Amino acid sequence: MLRITRDKLTPVFDRRCPPVASVKPGEVFWVETEDSRGGRTRVPEHTTPEYLLVMRQRGYYGNPVTGPIFIEGARPGDTLAVHILEQTCDNLGYMGYWPHLFHLEDFFEKPSTVLCEIRDGKAVVFSPDVEIPVRPVIGTIGVAPAMEAILSGGMGRHCGNVDVQEICAGSTVYLPVYVDGALLCLGDCHAIQSDGEIGSVEMRSEVKLSCEVIEGRSPNMTWPRIEAADSLVTVAVATPLEEAVRQSLREMIFWLEERTGMSKHEAYLLIGCVGASRPGQVQVPQYSMRCIFPKKYLRQRTTA
Repeated sequence: MLRITRDKLTPVFDRRCPPVASVKPGEVFWVETEDSRGGRTRVPEHTTPEYLLVMRQRGYYGNPVTGPIFIEGARPGDTLAVHILEQTCDNLGYMGYWPHLFHLEDFFEKPSTVLCEIRDGKAVVFSPDVEIPVRPVIGTIGVAPAMEAILSGGMGRHCGNVDVQEICAGSTVYLPVYVDGALLCLGDCHAIQSDGEIGSVEMRSEVKLSCEVIEGRSPNMTWPRIEAADSLVTVAVATPLEEAVRQSLREMIFWLEERTGMSKHEAYLLIGCVGASRPGQVQVPQYSMRCIFPKKYLRQRTTA
């Protein structure tokens, strides 16, 4: 089975980056990911505020991703379905912040990094008696945009650093294809993460995947979509945050209309009863929001 190792990293989603591997539709493969700091803060002496500030001054690029991976048969205008089959946690993670995030400079004068052990399906934080069950997610995943190059810490219609909790094992992520081979990249995995990415336990990870190329794309699909075990999720990116809320809602209305035959009116009312709007990444703009719809309420519209 193909394994793409974590030394094959890029800091950018870019059609000009040469592929590090090629896979066929339906082929199962493993991707090793690096942590969001490129593995630079995995020992105590590299967690000091002084080290972190120097690291940032010397050309630090956060959220490096493994790839790009060429998906055979993917063409512009198609849809790439990425099936996340399995995700494992490393045994070491870290929690950290930069004071400018969430404008907390009056609370924190210096950046911080706290190493934590991940063992037996739990992250050990602060002290040995504080253990939190892991919920591994892929924070950054996406394809190459049609023209521009976007840093892997950024976001857009190609997806990127959206930090959506439903991008996890058991889910399928639907991405628009803009270039031949799609050029899939992923990384920035978390053992635990809050809505909005107020914080997370960052880690290395290994992800088992397969990809399907769906010929063509719905004319109404303009943002990434996710089918999780029990929900449909649409993701949109914008500044201000409320625009991302509106765009993710519009995308969900379109998706329910396609899936069920409901009218936009019916879909909107149903989402308003059982759906939810939750943040993905709101640390820095652009921001990501997701609209979540429980699949148990999917109904085919009937006509007399």
